[in-house]
Amino acid sequence: MVFVLLFFYLIYILVAKFIYKLTKRFTQKKWIRHTVLATLILIPTYDIIITNIVGAIYSIYPKPYYINKKVEYPMSIYWEDNIYPGFNKEDRELMIESYLDGVHLKTMALNGDDGKIYTYEANATTWDRLKAFKDDTDDPYHNMTKTIVQDIVRTTQKVYTKETMPKMNYTVKSDEVLLDPISRYFIYVDKVEIIDNKNNESIAYSRRVRPFDYNAIPDMILGNRYFHNWGWEIFPTKYNEDLDIPTFNTYKWIGYYSGKHYIDINVRLYNKYIKGEK
Repeated sequence: MVFVLLFFYLIYILVAKFIYKLTKRFTQKKWIRHTVLATLILIPTYDIIITNIVGAIYSIYPKPYYINKKVEYPMSIYWEDNIYPGFNKEDRELMIESYLDGVHLKTMALNGDDGKIYTYEANATTWDRLKAFKDDTDDPYHNMTKTIVQDIVRTTQKVYTKETMPKMNYTVKSDEVLLDPISRYFIYVDKVEIIDNKNNESIAYSRRVRPFDYNAIPDMILGNRYFHNWGWEIFPTKYNEDLDIPTFNTYKWIGYYSGKHYIDINVRLYNKYIKGEK
């Protein structure tokens, strides 16, 4: 595929060179010649220029990242993910495995993909069965982890609406950023904010700006991705969807971080906006 792309680049360069020579032959007006030359250069590169201009604006203003307060023992957190359609069953189990250690976090609430709010609880002894596998992170460890997660779901899961759910100490909210009609054709932007519910104070925030693949450099390897796939950002920001990790210092709560969703966000957005899935 790379050779096909190089072939088309070569064809374009030859055609552009021919058009420019033809222009020079038929007109001596510099402004016409310069306009033709600029047009030939911008045809394959205009999106690169616009992407980096609008990307820089959204990356710098307003302030793209801060953590004003770190909390060692949040005790209860509500995760509301509006980029995905909430957390499905598998995602909820993944969140339990990643965060609900029963010491720093005793109660977890998650917005489900069915519009309901799911809560789960754990205590200091919930994960004791993992101690026998502290030096083993292979299949026995993971199998026991899954068993404990299923026990938590079976014995503590409760279902609410957003109006009736119990109040959590903190909220971690993920949203797409609505862009102006021009910018949304060149970049994707989302944000994560962590709120202290006791005083409705924003204690942490992260905004991520991702470019789409350039016309001159399309994704010819993986495909089925919504924005540029190789982790590049206009101005790299810290953490973003994992902003809760440094804010709550979750690095070693349980000992093994499994993530938040089984489906990668790039694939999820491709399915939503390109394939039309809900």
